[in-house]
Amino acid sequence: MIWSVAAVGVKALLYAATLTAGGGILFLALFASHLDDAARRRILRFVRVAAVAAIALTAARVMVLGAMLGDDAAGLWDRSLLEIVLEGSEGTASIVRAAGLAAVLAFSFQAGVGQAVATLGALAAVGSFALTGHTGSVGPGDLARLIVFVHLAGVAYWIGALVPLLIVASARDTERAAAVLERFSSLAAVAVGGLIIAGSVLLWLLLGTIDAAVTSAYGQLVLLKLALVAGLLMLAAVNKLHLTPRIARGDVAAAARLRRSIWAEIALAGVILIATAVFTTVVGPPVLEAPT
Repeated sequence: MIWSVAAVGVKALLYAATLTAGGGILFLALFASHLDDAARRRILRFVRVAAVAAIALTAARVMVLGAMLGDDAAGLWDRSLLEIVLEGSEGTASIVRAAGLAAVLAFSFQAGVGQAVATLGALAAVGSFALTGHTGSVGPGDLARLIVFVHLAGVAYWIGALVPLLIVASARDTERAAAVLERFSSLAAVAVGGLIIAGSVLLWLLLGTIDAAVTSAYGQLVLLKLALVAGLLMLAAVNKLHLTPRIARGDVAAAARLRRSIWAEIALAGVILIATAVFTTVVGPPVLEAPT
């Protein structure tokens, strides 16, 4: 039991670190030209810290999964158990993720080709989660993984932008901040649309029936996640429709409210990632439990 709890905790932290590092690079790729030098440096430092944390957590996850297999702390460093973990899809995902994050660390400070490599590395790191879990067991495996990748890219764009947006909202230049916020919101509509469509198709594949959404533990956790996502959408709508126009007019109080709203989004995102870690680690989707 203790190792299942540890696996959930490590996976939630791994989600957070990888999505924020990958999403942070996407944010810089899209909005760097609209940022001042100080904001770019702060965001880049944050991205690098998140990338290093994600690499460490990738190793920690492999070790915890080894302990789960052996049901003992000795499994954390048992070579035979760790080899079993690494020989499966988790090993492939870990290698892809680590390579992507290494590219982020090596090339994130460069422009041109270097920035393109860092962006591809970020997408690889984020997409690595599509290589593990239940998606390979439902429907056409490659299609399911592609859907998960689209979903993850949308999540990374949103969650990975929260700290960068917090940094932008703290700048004294409210006109520049408003321009970034407006551009981010416009692109977010597309990203969230793709996220919702991909997520809906994926849920249909994993749940199998509508009843499973309320009758299974997996479905109930999904409903909790959807409720939290709805909360995020409401906060984002307030930010876009109410606070961003006020910031564009130089309203300092609106900037302070926006920062509080972003902190609330960060907290909600954390709970969402914990819920996701639970139903992707210890709870199986109903479609895999149905009799054949």
